[in-house]
Amino acid sequence: MTSPDPAQRPKLVVWAYRCWLASGVLMALLGALVVVVSVFDDSGTVASGALGVLVLIVGLAYILLGSKAFTGDVRWRSSLSALTLVVVAMLLFLSVGLGSPLFALTLLAGVIGLFGSLLAYRPESEFWFTGKEPEPRKKRNLGRSTKP
Repeated sequence: MTSPDPAQRPKLVVWAYRCWLASGVLMALLGALVVVVSVFDDSGTVASGALGVLVLIVGLAYILLGSKAFTGDVRWRSSLSALTLVVVAMLLFLSVGLGSPLFALTLLAGVIGLFGSLLAYRPESEFWFTGKEPEPRKKRNLGRSTKP
């Protein structure tokens, strides 16, 4: 597998990396904030602290995987894209289920990462990652007859 030329990197790939990096940093910071808040919380539960640690780890994973994907390896891009989708789904349930504004902010950070993953799969980015020209889109007939 040949590595794509970093000098030819499209702007969409750069913006995808920026979104992944911003999302990872925000998630790591918010995860650390949840851990600190749960330490000083008098409720006696460790569940929020454990979820904060999980969010912190996921934020760090976004940063590391995003850096690997930015080099042009298609496998890291795929892994990070799958991770962003799963994390957004998980955070949706956490923010609604727990009713926590911190997890709602974390969900927003996760959506930023998901947007980066969408940018990484645009045709211009796809060509840079894979080196294959995107297939031309076929016009669909939608049941209309072309005969007179």
